[in-house]
Amino acid sequence: MFEWNMSVQKMLDCVEENLTGPLTLDMLAERLNYSPFYCTRQFHKYAAISLRNYIRLRKVISAVIDLRDTHERIIDIAVKYRFSSQEAFTRSFKSAYGMPPNEYRKMPRPLPLLVKRNVFDPYYLGLGETKVTVDLVKNITISIQVLPAHKFIGIRNLDAKYYTEFWKKDEEKYGSDRCDEINGVLSSIKSFNGIIGAWIYQDGKHGYMYSIEVPPNYAGEVPEGMEYLSFPESHYAVFHHPPYDFCKMEDAVDKALYKAIENWDPAEHGYAWRDDLPTYQRHNPLKYGQANLKPMKKLK
Repeated sequence: MFEWNMSVQKMLDCVEENLTGPLTLDMLAERLNYSPFYCTRQFHKYAAISLRNYIRLRKVISAVIDLRDTHERIIDIAVKYRFSSQEAFTRSFKSAYGMPPNEYRKMPRPLPLLVKRNVFDPYYLGLGETKVTVDLVKNITISIQVLPAHKFIGIRNLDAKYYTEFWKKDEEKYGSDRCDEINGVLSSIKSFNGIIGAWIYQDGKHGYMYSIEVPPNYAGEVPEGMEYLSFPESHYAVFHHPPYDFCKMEDAVDKALYKAIENWDPAEHGYAWRDDLPTYQRHNPLKYGQANLKPMKKLK
């Protein structure tokens, strides 16, 4: 039933794996065992963008990060992502962001990056996941850490208690699905730990925040419609599960983390939970895994 969701996802994954390597339509078609014409047509249907433009923009976006975070020469970045010349790279960059790459490098600013598409999400498609019979709680490490005063840029909703409800209410308010758009802008800002979800407590309400952590001395732009939020230093209990397969294990890892938190008594370690600060969720299944960071205060 979802054959083409899976097939297009394979194409998307292949693009991501070959941003700096050789990548042709024929290679993708051969990998899926379909004609090049049929592959491009189905890709556009499911990813809502042409394959050619998607590959070009994903290369440009990877170059944005290199311009922001490295001292590589612009011509070397152009060669790295296989643009035919520095001029061709500059044209693509200017077409996407209205400025040449050297101007962006001098003064980086938030940009609407095209994040990697995901067209095969078992939860979104209502497929659930393969039942995991192993007790994953044993994989979770627990540590106590002090997070110094920290700042975030992002959006929040005090009427949403979890991730899916957050984006549902956002869509109801703005009339469109802004998840990829918000992800793109946040991803363009240099941050600690990538994009972070958080459960927040404010004005007697429990809500949800979607944001990135920025350096304490951040002096860049705050994108329109987003907030700049500050939180004080505190102790946190960190519950971390190592990298895993999102499609097969997401629900099981979530349940294991909740179970680990439920079974851990902070009083045994001289602490008590506090609900005046956010509980953070760091989530990068492939590279980092998932962690929940729950704030605590020392018992007197």
